[in-house]
Amino acid sequence: MQRSQRASNPGNFEPNFKAKKGRKTIVKKGKVKKNTRQWNKSKSYHKTTAKKRELERKKTAYAKTQNRRVVNEILRHGKHIKTENVSVKGWQKIYGKAISAKSPGYVQSELRLKAERAGGSFTKFSTPKTALSQTHLDGTRIKKSLSQRVHRDVTGIPEHHRDLFSAFLSRSVNQDKLILQDAQAEYLGLEPILLEAYQRHLTRKRIGKSESRQSDSPD
Repeated sequence: MQRSQRASNPGNFEPNFKAKKGRKTIVKKGKVKKNTRQWNKSKSYHKTTAKKRELERKKTAYAKTQNRRVVNEILRHGKHIKTENVSVKGWQKIYGKAISAKSPGYVQSELRLKAERAGGSFTKFSTPKTALSQTHLDGTRIKKSLSQRVHRDVTGIPEHHRDLFSAFLSRSVNQDKLILQDAQAEYLGLEPILLEAYQRHLTRKRIGKSESRQSDSPD
């Protein structure tokens, strides 16, 4: 579409120019001239626009279907949902267009709607106040980098997946406050379930890596 616009409207763009990229000199396309209003749109441009519109429609429909599947899977395990009050706009700044495909805002709105229809609840709690990814079972807080996906608790319990352990702690959050005594009392009963979930995650990860290597290998 950009190439078509430039070919049909050469006078609407500033001249191309050379620029340095490291040690190389590259040619950059000129920007659109200010106050440009007249645009010629070729038949090819209109066809491509229609094709793009249809692809975007299909992508949106597919994303919604996948997200509804995720929502239904979550609600199979319970109708009382707790989640961190994360900033979707903040994620968009970090991850860009990938967020539009996953649509976390849509997932949350669907979860709230379906949970409340089923007689359940949907509660958001403060991420900074609870700091679940940093919290250990004795109340100690130690910051982790985003790349650190394993939680190794200072109390000596087995290691867990970072997000799974945070999800476990969220069960004991009440009005933006983590009730440690409740988490400590629940832990022994839920430890086997947490460890089993972590092992399933590791298995899926190994299978994914194996399939990736097989697809990359020559025939």
